[in-house]
Amino acid sequence: MAIAAIDAGTTGVRCMIFDKTGKVLGVSRKSWGYTTPLDLEIAKEFDPTDFWKYVCTVVNGAIKDSKIKTSDLEAVATTSQRHGIVLLDGEGKELHGGPNIDARGAMTQYIIEESLGEKYHEITGCWPPLMFAPSRISWFEEEEPEIFESIAHLLPICDWITFKLSGEYVTDLSSAGSTGFLDIRTGKWSEEVASAINIDLNILPEIHNAGEVVGSVTDKAAKECGLPKGLSVVQGGADTHCALLASDSKVGEITAIVGSTAPVMMIIDDCMCAAEQKIWTGSHMVKEKWVIESNATLTGANLEWAVNLLCERSENPEKCTQRTFGEIDNIVKGIQPGSNETYAAIGPSVMDCQKITDLKQAKMIFPQPALPQIVPLDASHFIHAVIENVAYAVKGNIEQLDTYRESTTIKTIGGMSQSETWPQLLANVLNRPVHTPVQFEGSLLGAAICAAVGAGHYSSIEEASKSMVKWRTTYEPDERANLYKGYYSRWSKI
Repeated sequence: MAIAAIDAGTTGVRCMIFDKTGKVLGVSRKSWGYTTPLDLEIAKEFDPTDFWKYVCTVVNGAIKDSKIKTSDLEAVATTSQRHGIVLLDGEGKELHGGPNIDARGAMTQYIIEESLGEKYHEITGCWPPLMFAPSRISWFEEEEPEIFESIAHLLPICDWITFKLSGEYVTDLSSAGSTGFLDIRTGKWSEEVASAINIDLNILPEIHNAGEVVGSVTDKAAKECGLPKGLSVVQGGADTHCALLASDSKVGEITAIVGSTAPVMMIIDDCMCAAEQKIWTGSHMVKEKWVIESNATLTGANLEWAVNLLCERSENPEKCTQRTFGEIDNIVKGIQPGSNETYAAIGPSVMDCQKITDLKQAKMIFPQPALPQIVPLDASHFIHAVIENVAYAVKGNIEQLDTYRESTTIKTIGGMSQSETWPQLLANVLNRPVHTPVQFEGSLLGAAICAAVGAGHYSSIEEASKSMVKWRTTYEPDERANLYKGYYSRWSKI
């Protein structure tokens, strides 16, 4: 028997078919992008009709790749990028699709700031307001009132896919918290936030537990996506929180989820949130658990930029980029700590949500290349310095979380963790053991864990995580760890 997981990420959508042990049976991926409205350069949006077609394409593709019968499927669950939303009218017709990089809320966040101020952070764990749904909805009230007045439903993107599959308006605590409407202490929608922007709480979906069956695949969705009619649709959650499930993270453990960005997260068993804190607090997918987060921001995205830059003038840049990522362990093999005194400060940083919009200029520092006694910077040292930049930023964010709650264990998951270089380098920079799951596609495995619970294979999220997560060898710090103390200190000053 099999279960399906759908992940609507920032750069594309993926579907994976798993068995109940977490083994991948089939996979399909499709990239997607966003449009910029005329005269509003800071805004991004997408056409939900097109995105639904992409979802159906990868679902059909994953089923075909798995070579299973559709009758073998027992459940499907969804996950997606946080902060992305879809607005719908009373008949379920999409009015607007907004990804997590839509910044139109910058023009109307003053409404939250003037009405609630720092209390907004205390209620929701979210800051600054411009990143979250209340400010973005306020933009529609001011600039496109016909859409604002038609809004009957607001859904996180993963829950919009659940709606397209089942017709149900539902969400879980992790995705609800990512909207900026949730009171994280009570686990209920905040009347104060809704009142501040003049909306009815009824536009927000019912909150269900992750792993709970919330509906079944409709006849229409079955015809479009190839899933069997009546298949159980199970509540999933936000991609980062699903990655915590996929690394079997427990209270007090820190997990660095290193993909395009790098949320550094710790599960706690009591709600801790203060207006002045530099980090985010959110609800976890597991009952009576919360998550504190210190985000290193763009990490893998900067590594991708570096590789694309190096491949820019090759005969086939796309092939060059793919080959470079495929060989990255060999490219940087043997490079010593400090990358020949090369320091990158090109994006990854230590989180301060109070100053998250203060973008510093990117920097690289390396020895003068023309001096005869100097080994000039080359591509391998450049790439290694960029990876060290990510590790230093993750270390800084771990240290920040440790000031709130002392961590017991360090784990890492995500696209960068599939290499041998990243977890070993992180272990040396931290001078602590680092644990890495075999399955680096954390959001998809996390959604599959939810689906497996909904299908009845496990009695709880925790039991499913323990059974479905498999581990690589623990990465221990080696003789290079002591050298990194000085290099990290130097990077912090830069």
